Amino acid sequence: MRLGMMQPYFFPYLGYFALIAATDRWVVFDTAQYIRRGWVNRNRVLSTGAAGWKYVRVPVASGPRSRRIGDVQIAGDSGWREDMLRHLDCYRLRRAPYFDETHAFLAATLNNCGRSLCDTLVQCQSETCRFVGLKFRPEIFSQTALSHIEVTSPGGWALEVSRQLGAERYVNPPGGRGIFDVDQFEAAGVSLQILNHRLPRYDQGQSDFLPGLSIIDVLMWNGRERTRAMIDDYDIETLTSVHASRAA
Repeated sequence: MRLGMMQPYFFPYLGYFALIAATDRWVVFDTAQYIRRGWVNRNRVLSTGAAGWKYVRVPVASGPRSRRIGDVQIAGDSGWREDMLRHLDCYRLRRAPYFDETHAFLAATLNNCGRSLCDTLVQCQSETCRFVGLKFRPEIFSQTALSHIEVTSPGGWALEVSRQLGAERYVNPPGGRGIFDVDQFEAAGVSLQILNHRLPRYDQGQSDFLPGLSIIDVLMWNGRERTRAMIDDYDIETLTSVHASRAA
């Protein structure tokens, strides 16, 4: 079994969904600390402004700085859903070929969101996966028997969860490469793997391509079938310990 575990994000970029596609089991790490002005409750889409992009976001209620993602609530009914859909009107003005179907999908998805930020993020990710034909069965970390785990390093969470769930492989994006101890994973019988996604360029209706935008942008310009094909454009790299490399 190949395991993936990540914090939930608001309509994240293409590589996040590639990680879901590459795993057999997915744990939503909702006990991580909520970081203000991070990527948990916001993402980037195209705009007609000077910067070329803007944020779409879920407004959150005020609370302590140390609160967990799973404890964050969405700010009262401030019309954020309607505001977000209006922000996306630039895609209609740019004549994105899949504007109508993507806009309808987003409107239906956002209409079913509640007050919990984590539940909303997981709902949006689940519906996006369904929309593109990707299997997704998220397990919420705080709702499992794993939540009592104590670790002393950031990379320790992945190792301990892999151990307790019996994962043979744990896969992570390239950005996490430096936080893991390959020797510890190998000692536990877990193969540590890195997903390298190619993040292909595509037509955005302008001369300059802006990479790393929300999956919303990908869907607007490519539709769900092509988006799914782009999600699957990755390879998996298995890391080995320095000691094993030297011995070879």
